[in-house]
Amino acid sequence: MSRLLSIIASLLIALPALVGVAIAEPVRIGVSLPLGSSSAKLSEQYLVGMRLAIHNESQPGQFELLPMDDGCDREIGALAAEDFAESNVAMVTGYFCSEPAEISATYLKEGGIPIIVTEARSVRLMIDRKKEEWNLWRMAPGDDFPAEAAFIALSKRWQNIPYALLDDGTIYGRTLVDEFRARMEEANLKPQFVDNFRAAQSTQASLIRRLRNSGVQAAFIGASADDISIISHNIAELSGKFDIVGGEVMNILPYQIDGKPLPKGLLAIMEPEPDQLASTKNLREQLASENIDPEPFVFKGYAAMQVVLQAIKDTPENTTKALQSQTFNTVLGDVKFNADGINTRNHFVLQRWNGKRFEPVKPANDN
Repeated sequence: MSRLLSIIASLLIALPALVGVAIAEPVRIGVSLPLGSSSAKLSEQYLVGMRLAIHNESQPGQFELLPMDDGCDREIGALAAEDFAESNVAMVTGYFCSEPAEISATYLKEGGIPIIVTEARSVRLMIDRKKEEWNLWRMAPGDDFPAEAAFIALSKRWQNIPYALLDDGTIYGRTLVDEFRARMEEANLKPQFVDNFRAAQSTQASLIRRLRNSGVQAAFIGASADDISIISHNIAELSGKFDIVGGEVMNILPYQIDGKPLPKGLLAIMEPEPDQLASTKNLREQLASENIDPEPFVFKGYAAMQVVLQAIKDTPENTTKALQSQTFNTVLGDVKFNADGINTRNHFVLQRWNGKRFEPVKPANDN
């Protein structure tokens, strides 16, 4: 009997520790996405990638996702932010739109909970981050990344070629072209011809005549994919080699089924597709084996969660220190934040249309 009592006493002493192990809760990660809007399908793909990253790169039960619908809307985002603040999350990520990120940054400021914005690119958001002292980090590429990548590629390619700058008068088109122009002129590579045109026309014949008269052999265009497509067909009238370069809006062209086939050789500044990267090979094979469509937003969600898993520490303070100092490796390339919370890694490259899709231009083929 005394031996039995001794065993029971030992178990009672050990019980708190055993219970503590048994009921340890997973670390909660908030995810803010427009789950109920027109972007719902992309949000679902994002979550597939995030869950796969947790499955592949952490221990079972170590982390738990807490997805919330922010509706890409200020009021709906406020409701999501309240839930995050009350749910003991260690970090919040996602955000396709800036307003929900701004609201969350305000709600979570007091607790020091870090926020990683993965898709919204607002420059204003980062200005307010500094002013409001938010613990917010933008993984999404900056609006200036395409212009910087275009300068790196085209300053070599067009060093001895007269070129034109064209825009459609929209904020997007004008900003992209102005930023590129500033970089080229700093390198003493001024355009020979600068013009704008009316968007959404069935032809740009008058613009083509002005280009022909200017004597240029290349054009960097800030406009929609449809307008650049029309210009590329119209410009076929010009004899000899002529470079046409657009921005990342050109990434919709492989999915367009109407209209005439685009001329091969059309150029664009954009990020590589996931299947163009050797770093995604294992994940692509896993997706194929599990019959999951290899949509780009699956890879984006996976990469976002890789950053979270590498950054998250035992306290918000230590997580913040990791975000300040570490370089994060992802299937889509490295992520490194500067002192202003902005990702400094620019993955935009010059790509060429091969008749079916865009493919990165190898340095040897720059000219």
